[in-house]
Amino acid sequence: MVTERFYATIGVGIEQIVSAELNALGIAVTRIEPGRARFEGTLEDLYRSLIHLRCPSRVVREIAFHEIKFEEDIYDVIRAIDWSRWLTPDMTFRVTFNVHSSLLRSTRFGLYRIKDAICDQMVDRVGRRPSVDTASADLCIMCYLENRRFSVGVDGAGAPLHMRGYRTAPHETSLREHLAAAMVLQSSWDPAAPLHDPFCGSATILTEAAMIATRTPPSRWRERFGCMSWPDFDPARFDALRAEAEAAVLPADGVRVSGADCSAKWIEAARANVAAAGFADSIRLEVRDVADMQLEPGSWVVTNPPYGIRIGNEETHMPAWHAFRDRLREYPGTHVAVLAAKEGFEKVFRLRPFKRNRMNNGSIACVLVQYRIHE
Repeated sequence: MVTERFYATIGVGIEQIVSAELNALGIAVTRIEPGRARFEGTLEDLYRSLIHLRCPSRVVREIAFHEIKFEEDIYDVIRAIDWSRWLTPDMTFRVTFNVHSSLLRSTRFGLYRIKDAICDQMVDRVGRRPSVDTASADLCIMCYLENRRFSVGVDGAGAPLHMRGYRTAPHETSLREHLAAAMVLQSSWDPAAPLHDPFCGSATILTEAAMIATRTPPSRWRERFGCMSWPDFDPARFDALRAEAEAAVLPADGVRVSGADCSAKWIEAARANVAAAGFADSIRLEVRDVADMQLEPGSWVVTNPPYGIRIGNEETHMPAWHAFRDRLREYPGTHVAVLAAKEGFEKVFRLRPFKRNRMNNGSIACVLVQYRIHE
């Protein structure tokens, strides 16, 4: 089978996690770049990555890569690609263009030139141009310009991979699913041990933990992938790989995952999401203030406490941080991983972390701080 170039788009701080995920699939990472983990492989490797990877946003098949000198070169590179292989005039497409370069005066101008080049070439080759659809395009084209390096690819995911499909009742400050999975994996949680989230909101961390423990593929609820519109897509092989992933799922009987929140409204939302994911009988949820938190011996606590950016302010949440710290001290042996957005949290917590990883929550710069609670 032909070896091709691919990359997974990744957030800050999860590079090693995604590398480990790919290695577990038998795929070697060739290079880590800002926002990307590159690998080479076959289309089957791409299929496996789309089915199994928990932490990337997308997996892209690179179809062109050039060093350019001038912004006008962008049009020429795009125009040289045979787009009739990927598109017909009756299909729709969209372009995402990420720029980190002084070569380009305007990202919007570059985006227009990419679209123009595609449509101009299609008109020359087949006499008609395809339409742009920014919401649900048949073909998703991913371009980035890093200094002088210009990459063109087609997105195998379509909708971002964090959109699992089980979250029917999102919290107003919900973590994206791939970030929640990254937190659990970064914590080195042993699925045989209990895991608790005392600020569980809509239960995203808990659901992702249960999926990791049972080896449930994150793609289970997804009906469509971007690669399904590619001319060389192999539906039989793709379906066989999905069936293989489902056959490897473990029963949820031994899952020891629980969560609490002081809001009855969000526990109701959490129950809806957990049920939609198939873990209603496996994840225990209750309305409980963090000051009354109860833990099993040897627990992992993985959580995203409120930190006063989207809701309230830092002073609003300090009492909860104090109560969280004081309660944890009553449970020596506990492993703790907290996604914190402000230095104030660590100052209030007054415990020495053994590990700190930068891990952004969307546009919010955060740190995953990990502690071990001692006597």
